[in-house]
Amino acid sequence: MEGINISYFMNGAAFMFFGYVSFRLLTHRPRSRIQRILGLTLAFWALLEFKDILLYFPSLKTERLVNSLLFIDGWAVAACSFYLLELTAPGWLNWKKVFSLLSPYLAFTIAYLCTFYAPIFPFYFGFILIYSAIIVLIVTFAARRYQRYNYSYSEHIDVAWLKKATFILAICLVTWVYTSINITGWGDTIYYISSVLLWSVIVHYSAYQISISMPNNLKGNLLSKKNIEEKEEVEEEQENGSYYAFQEILHKVMEEQQLYLNPKLTISDVANAIGTNRTYLSSYFNNKLNITFYDYINNLRIEKTGKQLLATYPYTMNIDEIAERSGFNSTSTFRRAFFKNTGMTPLQYRKSIQK
Repeated sequence: MEGINISYFMNGAAFMFFGYVSFRLLTHRPRSRIQRILGLTLAFWALLEFKDILLYFPSLKTERLVNSLLFIDGWAVAACSFYLLELTAPGWLNWKKVFSLLSPYLAFTIAYLCTFYAPIFPFYFGFILIYSAIIVLIVTFAARRYQRYNYSYSEHIDVAWLKKATFILAICLVTWVYTSINITGWGDTIYYISSVLLWSVIVHYSAYQISISMPNNLKGNLLSKKNIEEKEEVEEEQENGSYYAFQEILHKVMEEQQLYLNPKLTISDVANAIGTNRTYLSSYFNNKLNITFYDYINNLRIEKTGKQLLATYPYTMNIDEIAERSGFNSTSTFRRAFFKNTGMTPLQYRKSIQK
């Protein structure tokens, strides 16, 4: 009985947590795309927790209703995958893809509601486990690709924390499957605690997470390499509004203060220097210039300093020193960025200007 009482308490606590955090995310201004998706995901989880509260009334707790709601509980896995995919592949997710990923869950749920055939449950649980494993693999692959675009020092773009979230997600998922088959108060308590812990970790890191729209992102199918074409209405409003009034100030500050020479320069530093919000500044680079903040800074480092040093000191300054003076925190980063900018290595460029 004690386990049941604690599960009741944790159910209510989980509902309040998801409801409060989703409300804060969805009403916060300015709100990024990733924060909006996270807010909608948590709002859905809040509805699931509220549904469990309703089942505490004996008149509502019929076997068929409980089983039907278990199928809807499985949708939470899909909702979680939406956020993870958007986090590691910014801009990939749209309503069409949401429906495609959710359609198997709908099919299982409709099949049960039409037949009330209990043996469907093992197939449904098996599908959820397979789906989860595939999503983890895709997110892992996408996260590694995402990290490869970090050509200069960056703030809050590392998604390595997903390993922690994935581990907690596994505990949450296994607990949910177990408690769906063997309903116990303590099992439900562990599930509620793990779900709150999972999303606490995600919300904590997402509060500072910067999404970077990469030129070769996931598009079409999950592993293709095409340019992102979908733009959210929020991004279009930003592009057409007064959010980019800082364009001239940005160029002036870069010329006069040479911020790009700081190897630990962050988008927040630049935003503070020109008196704007880092969200709008990131939107300006991605949507107006069609370039990431990191490529923008690296191009300035190469054009304003790197090329000049290679030409001015062809024999007396080595590549390591040129990379350091140009504002790069490593020679390898300098080489990658230089090749991306010119199509040549620094040594090839030096030889070409000596001819």
